[in-house]
Amino acid sequence: MRTYFKGNSTHVRSLSICQEQKGRFGLAIYLSDHGFGHASRNIPIIRYILEANNDIRVIVKTGKAQGQFIRDLVGDFNGRVSYYFDSMDIGLVLKEGSLDIDKDKLTEKVKAYIGSFEGKVAKENEFLHYNNVDLIVSDIVPWIFKCGKQLNIPSILISNFTWVDIYKEHLSKEICEVYEECYKLVDKALFYELYMEDMKSYINNYEEVSLCSRDFDLEKADKIKGSFKRPVVYISVGRSVNLEEKIDVSSLNYDFIVTDGIKLSGGNVHYLSKETSNTQDYLIASDFVITKAGWGTVSEALLGKKKIALLSRDNVAEDRNTIRKLVDRGLAIEVNFDLEKILKDLEEFNPCFDKYNFKNDYVEIGDKLISYIEGKKCYGK
Repeated sequence: MRTYFKGNSTHVRSLSICQEQKGRFGLAIYLSDHGFGHASRNIPIIRYILEANNDIRVIVKTGKAQGQFIRDLVGDFNGRVSYYFDSMDIGLVLKEGSLDIDKDKLTEKVKAYIGSFEGKVAKENEFLHYNNVDLIVSDIVPWIFKCGKQLNIPSILISNFTWVDIYKEHLSKEICEVYEECYKLVDKALFYELYMEDMKSYINNYEEVSLCSRDFDLEKADKIKGSFKRPVVYISVGRSVNLEEKIDVSSLNYDFIVTDGIKLSGGNVHYLSKETSNTQDYLIASDFVITKAGWGTVSEALLGKKKIALLSRDNVAEDRNTIRKLVDRGLAIEVNFDLEKILKDLEEFNPCFDKYNFKNDYVEIGDKLISYIEGKKCYGK
C-alpha cells in the first residue's frame, strides 16, 4: 500500500515505493527546473531506456511544471516510471520583463539553497537507499553527487555546462567553490556538443556526445507548414522569460510561430500555448529560427538545418559560448532584436551545414546509461 507525506515537494511518495516498482535496476534522474530545456532534452533518453530495457525502472525528480511536461510525453510505462516534483536548483533570477540577471536576488536565493544541501543530502540518501537506486544521473543538479559518493552509487553528469560556468561571473568565489566541489564528485560526465570548455578544469572523466532532441514528426511538420502561405519564422525566447516590449509585425510578409515570453501582434502571428508538447515540429516546419541561445532549441534547429538567428546575451556565459561557436562555424548569426533587419540578414545567410555531421545522439547516450546501470560502474572508475 502506498502512503504519502507532505514536505517542500509536491505529492512525494513514501520510501517503500521500491517494493512496488517493476524492474531490477533503478535509475534516478535529477533535472534542473530552470526553464524547460533540461527536461526536454532528457525526454528522448528516458523513453529510449524504458523501451530498450524492461529491467530498468526510472525515478524522475524535477520541478512540478517540468515533471508534468515529461510525464505527459513519457507516461509511466506500466509502473516503471515514478515522478517526484520539487525544486531542484535555483538557475538564474532575471529582472522582470528582461533577459538581464538580477544579481542581488540571485545571490540571496543561491545562499539559501547552498544552506539546504546538508538536509537535502541526508533525506535523499535515505530515499536512494530504500529505492535500490543503481545509477544517479543529473542535468545539472549539484548536490545529488554528494549522495552518490556517500552511498557508493555511480553518478553521471550530462550537460553542456554547469552552474559554476554561469555563476562565476555573477556570484562570489566562495559560492562557486561550493558548486564546483559537488561537480568534482561525479564519476562520469557526458559533454554535449557546444559544451563549455571550462568544465574540463574540474571534471576529468568525460566523453563527448553530439546533440539530443525529441524526434521530429515530419508528417505533422508538413501539415503545419501547409497551413501557412508565407515563409514561416519560428521565434522562441524560452518559457521562463517574459519580454515586455510589444511588436506589430502585421506589415511583414512572413507568418510567425511564437512561444511564450515575447509579444507580437498581427494577423500573421500564431502563438503556441504552454500546453503545446511538440514545439519541435513547429520549429521544423519553419524556414527561419530566431531564438535566445538555449541549447535545446539550438539543437533542434541544427538537426533541422535551419537558418538560425541567435539573440545576443552578453551576461550569460553559456549563451555567449554557444553563439561564439556557432557564428565561428558559420552556422548562425548573432543579432539584437530588430526584427526587420534580422529577417533581411537571415534571407541572405547561407549556413555551412555541409561541413558538420550533427547527430541526434539520444540512442547512444541511452545505451551508455544502460551499460553503466547493468555493470554498476562507470568507465574510468
